[in-house]
Amino acid sequence: METSKYWILYVCSMTAGLILLLSGLALWIPRTTRSDTPDAYYIVWYCLKLLLPTAGLLLMVIGSFVYSAYKDLYREIRELKDHVRSLEKKISG
Repeated sequence: METSKYWILYVCSMTAGLILLLSGLALWIPRTTRSDTPDAYYIVWYCLKLLLPTAGLLLMVIGSFVYSAYKDLYREIRELKDHVRSLEKKISG
């Protein structure tokens, strides 16, 4: 059934988004570093602190938007099919 494929896609996008969000937020936990740690390490760490939660939120928003749009379109198509069937019954009957 087509709906189950989109439900699985929705659940996967929500799960991946949540994992990205939580892993990005976990980077905000203070850690100790040695004094000889290169500056590039801090730059990458800071970029990951910002990018991972942002990517997780975007993935969750896009996944929910796509699934809700699919549900609405599926409902509209079903209503149109029912309307066409009722019109065919009126014409034939």
